[in-house]
Amino acid sequence: MSDYVNTLTEEKKKDNTLKIVTYIVSILLTILVMVPFIEMLKDVFGSETIVQPGPNGTFSIIRVPKEGLITWKEFCDLFNTNTFIGFRNSVIVTVLNTILNIYFSALTAYAITAYDWKLRNGFEKLIIIAMMIPNTVATVGTIQMIYQLGLTNKLFIFIIPAIATPMTVFFMRMYLKATFSRDIVESARIDGAGEFRIFNQIIFPIMKPAIATQTIFCFVASWTNDWVPRIVILDDQKKILPIASAAPGAELLLSIPPIILYLFLSKQIVEGISLGSVKM
Repeated sequence: MSDYVNTLTEEKKKDNTLKIVTYIVSILLTILVMVPFIEMLKDVFGSETIVQPGPNGTFSIIRVPKEGLITWKEFCDLFNTNTFIGFRNSVIVTVLNTILNIYFSALTAYAITAYDWKLRNGFEKLIIIAMMIPNTVATVGTIQMIYQLGLTNKLFIFIIPAIATPMTVFFMRMYLKATFSRDIVESARIDGAGEFRIFNQIIFPIMKPAIATQTIFCFVASWTNDWVPRIVILDDQKKILPIASAAPGAELLLSIPPIILYLFLSKQIVEGISLGSVKM
């Protein structure tokens, strides 16, 4: 009996130690994540811009600590016309990018999982190989093609290439491996349902946690993408938010949508990552 009690005591101590370590690590990670965000808010609301004259007609723009609370006029001055133009363009590109990426990646993953075809294993390996190629290397050819075809200053060039990205397809595929039921699909086929109806009404809703997880990843990747746009978007009316404006309010607009999206999808994101990681 005493041995049993000692065993329970030891296990309880291990559990308590694990909880303490988990809390400490979580607190440290939270601090690391929040400090840059807090500094950004201090820069936006706690400082003001001053134009300082320099020699030979030059000038420099500096930001100094602000006294008192920000007024409504000062808040409006954080933004300019280019900020809202860039915000509009970013919303268009990011929303379409995310929707198309999620849907066609899920459809591709379903095709790999549900059907037996000769090149399936080779296609799956090709997806993994594509994941290993750095984005910087892959986009060099894309930039050259954009200039050769005269597609600069076109927003759709950021939407079309993002359909069914390798990473999203791979994650969806791993999720379907853990949740896919061939019996449900066969039953739907016997009832006369078409393949697209089966996917849209049965498979797609089943993948809700994986969809939520990849939605936030795809959204943030598209929302903050600025390298290629800096090179191929020269028209101020077509620039997206990360490159459209240097106004302090642009930083604020960049940070708010991903936070709101995560708050809505956080429960499904945790579930999707858990199920996907267990199978992987």
